[in-house]
Amino acid sequence: MAGLSDIAWILDLDGVVWLAEQPIPGAARAIERLDGLGEQLLFVTNFSALTKGQVEGKLKACGIDATGRVLTSAMAAASLVQPNEKVLVCAGNGVIEAVEDRGAIAFDPSDGVDAHGSIDAVIVGFHPHFDFTRLAASTRALHKGARLISTNNDPTYPTPDGLLPGNGSLTSALATAGQVQPTIAGKPNRAIADLALDRLETQRGTQGNLVVGDLPATDGLLAVELGFEFGLVLSGVTGAEDAATCDPSPYIVADDLEALVDEVFP
Repeated sequence: MAGLSDIAWILDLDGVVWLAEQPIPGAARAIERLDGLGEQLLFVTNFSALTKGQVEGKLKACGIDATGRVLTSAMAAASLVQPNEKVLVCAGNGVIEAVEDRGAIAFDPSDGVDAHGSIDAVIVGFHPHFDFTRLAASTRALHKGARLISTNNDPTYPTPDGLLPGNGSLTSALATAGQVQPTIAGKPNRAIADLALDRLETQRGTQGNLVVGDLPATDGLLAVELGFEFGLVLSGVTGAEDAATCDPSPYIVADDLEALVDEVFP
C-alpha cells in the first residue's frame, strides 16, 4: 500500500488507541503522522456510554486532537429515532445526549414500570447501572409495542485485565424478555456506516480507504459494508494466532496502529 495518499481512515478506539484507561503505545504518534500527511480521520467506537465531548477529552488526554472527529454508536442509535418520539434510554449519558440532540425525548427506565406512559422506542447501550428495575421497565415498554434499538451487539469489550461483558449481553437480555428482535445501530451496521460516510469526503466502495480495528466481526464487517479495506491490529481482542483465519480476511495486519501506519507509509 506504499504511496497511498488522501486515504479516509476509520479508526476504532478500544484495542486500537487504548485498552480501557491505558493508551496503547505509539497510537498517538501514528495519528499525529496521519494528520501531518493530510489524511482524513474519523474515530468510530461502539462504546456508547460516554458523551461525544467525553470521548474527545479522553483522546486529548492521550495526546490526540479529535475535535469534531468522533462518531459513537450512541449517535448511530439516535439517528434511528424521530424528533419528539418518546425514548426509554436504558443506557449511559452518551445515548441520552445523542437522543436529545436528535430532538427526541429521553426517559430513564430506573423510574420504574409504566412511569412514562406510551414509549416509542427503547435504546439499550452499555452502562454499569443495568439492573432488574431498568430491565423490567424496558421490557414492559417493549411488550406494549416499543421498538428495541441497540447501540451495538459486541458481546464483550477488551480491558488490560481481560474481556468484560459488552452491550451485546444487555441487548440479549432485553430481546429475550421483550420477545422482540433488536435493530443494531453500531458497527458493522448500516446506521453507523451511513453516518461515517456523511462525515468523510469519500463514497462507499472507494478503493484505498481503511477501517482499522481489532475485531473482524465489527471493524472488519464495517469495512465490507463500506467497501473499504480492513486493517487488523493485534493490540486488542484478536491475537496473531487468529489473524490468518479471521473472517473477513484483513488486507493488512500489524501489531498495532503505529506499525500499521508504518507499513502503509514506509
